[in-house]
Amino acid sequence: MFTYYNNVREVLEMNVYTTEKIRNVVLLGHSGCGKTSLVEAMAYLAGQTTRMGTVADGSTISDFDKEEIKRQFSIHTSVVPIEWDNVKINILDTPGFFDFVGEVEEAVSAADAAIIVVSGKAGIQTGTKRAWEICEKYKLPRMIFVTDMDIDNASFKDVVLKLQELYGKKIAPLHLPIREEGQFVGYVNVIQKKAKISISFSNIHTQDHWKSFQLKNNLW
Repeated sequence: MFTYYNNVREVLEMNVYTTEKIRNVVLLGHSGCGKTSLVEAMAYLAGQTTRMGTVADGSTISDFDKEEIKRQFSIHTSVVPIEWDNVKINILDTPGFFDFVGEVEEAVSAADAAIIVVSGKAGIQTGTKRAWEICEKYKLPRMIFVTDMDIDNASFKDVVLKLQELYGKKIAPLHLPIREEGQFVGYVNVIQKKAKISISFSNIHTQDHWKSFQLKNNLW
């Protein structure tokens, strides 16, 4: 059973989207890896919310069920529609616990693509491998998003190397994080060889506080 976030839906219902302008993207991964927080960031950056909620506060847009707020984890698959470049992207935020695998299977069967979310601190977990297996089962295109890069001891490189060990050359980083004095301060676009650095560490989520730099040296 999918639950739909009403406030975002009401905003997008003002626009009409043809089939080729609609995509369904499912978020997969181990419980607690940051799927719901990623949805919050997506909606915020798309300008559909004015603030980012947190799981701890029970203020996220996808975990709005009373039991989900109480337990602080997803129980149902939530659909959060986001508009980006005139395309409506239905984000399917799935539960991470195996008890709710039926919800995950339903979401994957309706998806065009998947984002497998991995915590940069916890690394590759059982739910990560299960997510990959489900994508293989449904022949679903996928990308991997690494969260928690602002947490001490998080290692993007360790995650990438472990994924390459498991899945080979299919794994290639498109972005690399930049850390300075233990803080996440920016990232590098590997394809463009450009870096974005925050010039205001206290307001890192504000797009106006980023500077771009062209890189000439090797990145990895």
